[in-house]
Amino acid sequence: MILATLQFEGIQHGWMWVLLVTLGAAFMAWTYREIFVRTQRRLTWALLGLRLVGLLALLLALAKPTWTAENDLVDPGHLAVVLDDSRSMSLEGRYARAQTGVDRLRQELQTGNPGTPLTVDLFDISGEPAKAGLPSQPRTERTDLVQAVTKAIGQLRSQLLVGVVVVSDGVDNTGRQDTVELSESPVPIYGVGFSSDAEAARLDLELSQVQAPERVMVNNQTDVQITIAKSAGPAVTATVAIRRGVEDAATPVTVELGAGRTTERVPVKLEPKEAGDFVYTAWVTTPTGEKGLANNSKHFPLRVDANAIGVLYFEGFMRYEYKFLRQRLEDDPDIQLVTALRRTNPARPAVTTSRVTITPELLENTDLVILGDMESDYLTPAEYQTLSSWIEKGNPEQETADDRRSHSLLVLGGYHSFGPDGFSQTPLAEVLPVVFAADGIRQSEDPFVLELTENGIAHPIFRLASDSVQNTTMWQASPPLLGSSLVQRAKAGAEILAVNPGFRFDNQPAVVIATGRYGAGQTMVITADTTWRWTRVARIVGRSDSLYARFWSQTIRWLTGRDLEQKRAAIVVSTDRPDYDVSKPVSIKVVRQATATDAADGDVTVEVADEAGQRQAVPMRTGSAEPNVFQGQYFPQTGGRYEVHAQMSAGGQPSANQTTEFLVHGSELELAETGTNQQLLKSISNRSGGAYVDIEEIDQLAGSIDRKERRISRVQRSEYWNAPPLFVLFLLAITSEWMLRRRNHLV
Repeated sequence: MILATLQFEGIQHGWMWVLLVTLGAAFMAWTYREIFVRTQRRLTWALLGLRLVGLLALLLALAKPTWTAENDLVDPGHLAVVLDDSRSMSLEGRYARAQTGVDRLRQELQTGNPGTPLTVDLFDISGEPAKAGLPSQPRTERTDLVQAVTKAIGQLRSQLLVGVVVVSDGVDNTGRQDTVELSESPVPIYGVGFSSDAEAARLDLELSQVQAPERVMVNNQTDVQITIAKSAGPAVTATVAIRRGVEDAATPVTVELGAGRTTERVPVKLEPKEAGDFVYTAWVTTPTGEKGLANNSKHFPLRVDANAIGVLYFEGFMRYEYKFLRQRLEDDPDIQLVTALRRTNPARPAVTTSRVTITPELLENTDLVILGDMESDYLTPAEYQTLSSWIEKGNPEQETADDRRSHSLLVLGGYHSFGPDGFSQTPLAEVLPVVFAADGIRQSEDPFVLELTENGIAHPIFRLASDSVQNTTMWQASPPLLGSSLVQRAKAGAEILAVNPGFRFDNQPAVVIATGRYGAGQTMVITADTTWRWTRVARIVGRSDSLYARFWSQTIRWLTGRDLEQKRAAIVVSTDRPDYDVSKPVSIKVVRQATATDAADGDVTVEVADEAGQRQAVPMRTGSAEPNVFQGQYFPQTGGRYEVHAQMSAGGQPSANQTTEFLVHGSELELAETGTNQQLLKSISNRSGGAYVDIEEIDQLAGSIDRKERRISRVQRSEYWNAPPLFVLFLLAITSEWMLRRRNHLV
């Protein structure tokens, strides 16, 4: 109902206003009496009209007319609906039935009651408003009914709340034995529950365990042991499968499960086709009417490594170069190292280790052979012939040049290997990219800093920084090497990468690093035998030894055709572990690196997507020490498979994308109890003054909810006198009247 009144707040004494209006009218009549005589009547009436309009506007402003309207509104109140979206609601189709039931209740509240319908506010089981709607699948790991109801009531404390409807299976896994605190609820609580389907419980397949190695090799077959259990019911046929995302990752296996309770371990052969960190899902299904499917799958993480680089390292005796290089190769997760040391002490030649013989079978899984400081009789003529043939033929299994993985040979400097009893008189003299000195052993022992040639500056094994000038400067500042073996020259077609600037041979700087081709294989010679100083000296002075690690890592990979520059990814994203627990931090790392055509530049953004497809941006930070390394943390709130999407953008346009995956182990509490707890919901309803109904009868609650309408009076006040148009009208009328009089010479 609307009540309105018009008041003149400026009029306190009416007789005074009557007197003033009378006197004003008399004054105007006397004033315009002579004007009527001197001018035309039309002009006089125009002047009089303008003067009256101006005076009326002034009188209206002084009288202060105010329009007051009072409007009575009816607030029908709010109804809070808490819908359980925990994992146990996935059993027996409860979640879908709950969503349908809430829609029916809303419709009944709108159409089944006269007057303004109640406002329905939807909340999830954590007590948070579901403004964007509830998720399509129940994924919450914990059910706390008391907390959910309490938080929902708190969210609506400023509104007229008429009740709370709790739609749940009643499986509260907080360990709370009683809900007596809800008996003091300021509003009634209405429980909506589910009755357990006894027939559906008779047949329940559970995938209870997945046993898989933490790491496997790409294109290698591995057995994943999947344990499935059947609770009861007749014999059924089940299918066990492994998927990655929505695609099958292995051939499904069919298994027969006998009648009654039974357990079966099923081996499934998995052969990953791609390297990286992935989350696979093991599934068990049966066509025989199973209703509870929540426990039919399990995620498991798997790190798939690329084929390891097979390195076979022969050394004549224990020396520093062997010690540090072996440690570096053993620390590289992509290298599978086999070493053979002839003597542990060069002063005691009789002491030898077990012999490793070079055979075609040994070389089948080898990509690189390294020969250290040794005499020629370390290997037999047959071994030299086998090694030379292996290098020359290369790897015929690779079909394209981009996929080629060369059979390579690396020979390290030393007194024995480059001396008169070394490789100069063996078939390797033809294989290697250098010509041995003709006058026997030649060795320079003067310290020198490695100098890169033009070819060396551009070569990927020496890349320490994306900028070539900075890269050269870093090599010029490297710790000096203590001499090197001397060779006469590099062969025609060989590529000299580094030299000893302090020693000249045949009027040319002494060759330190040279590489060349022999047949389909790759060969390299490093005449220095003290590269270990790049790590030891750096550590002594408290500096990073990244130069040593980068040099050998890049050298091994270049020789074997791995991580070629044209295949280098612009960004690499990784996590510190393949699997985590709920709420534990996931450390995400993105490395921005230069490619063959682009520098390491661009903005990096990271998003994490859960199983429901919801994405969340992860803030990434970087430091001045490592500007190309970005790090951030993500805290998962539910279990399941997650994807990390990293993107690099330049000029506002995406330039590179990388994805990795990780697994979050959810709590099994939600699925430990597959039944429902109607008694708990009934207890809550009775204590708070509400009522309990089954989900199929939820629309009956509309008539049980006690409405508490609240009338709200809203007063709207309009002050017409306090308006700019009125002031403008006054000025316009008075100004027009004065100008008209002046134009007609009346002033």
